[in-house]
Amino acid sequence: MPALYNFSMTEVLAFALVLLRMAGFVVAMPIFGTANVPVQVKVLFAFIMTVVIFPQIGWRAMSMDIDSLLIITLAVKEVFVGLVFGYLARLFFISVTMAGQIMGVSLGLSAAQLFDPMMGESSTSFDQFFVILASIFFLAINGHHIMIAGIFDSFTLVPLNKIWISLAPFGGFGVIAEQIMAIAVKMSAPILISILFMNVAIAVIGRAVPQINILITSLPLNILAGFFVLFLALPLLLWQMHGLVNVTADELFRFVKAL
Repeated sequence: MPALYNFSMTEVLAFALVLLRMAGFVVAMPIFGTANVPVQVKVLFAFIMTVVIFPQIGWRAMSMDIDSLLIITLAVKEVFVGLVFGYLARLFFISVTMAGQIMGVSLGLSAAQLFDPMMGESSTSFDQFFVILASIFFLAINGHHIMIAGIFDSFTLVPLNKIWISLAPFGGFGVIAEQIMAIAVKMSAPILISILFMNVAIAVIGRAVPQINILITSLPLNILAGFFVLFLALPLLLWQMHGLVNVTADELFRFVKAL
């Protein structure tokens, strides 16, 4: 039993570095890293993940002395890698939220604002519907398993003893943002097209029958048509979410490999 607690300095340092990367990942990861999850739960979850993953990674390759000045650099690097991995995993929810915001604005529902704990900002009820739908879909396809497997593979892509990381991948972050915005527009396209045709039809009716108050009549008609099209296009939106998960995973691992 005494040998069980006979840890070397290198082992303690490696465990602390793994814990720092896990802490950064848990803080930034979707669903579990939101503001409505207590900090104590996040810390416990990061510690449990560290205990499970630590024996499987190549920490024995480290030869760093505990008194080395590079410990601070390694600690900052591990926190940074964990935060980058967690925030990139949120790209799926960011795209879905953008699609919900576009739909909400086109339907005229942007006036009702609620606090969204997933994104940490105010959003419409339409946005939160899509965030809840995306969360259920993400958990149903075991997206959280993909994230945990990814953070485990990140120790192979970015080892603990790697001191410096490359900042070159951040130059292509604009391309990733462009892809996310394009997917959000594609997801909201059925609603946008239906509202466009509805507004054109209402404008023609307004010119033919001037007695109709178009301003009062168009809002409920747009909402009714939008919800009807949303009900019909919901399977298509779920299919788009599946493709979005694949795009997010591919971009995430490509980004981490280039670090």
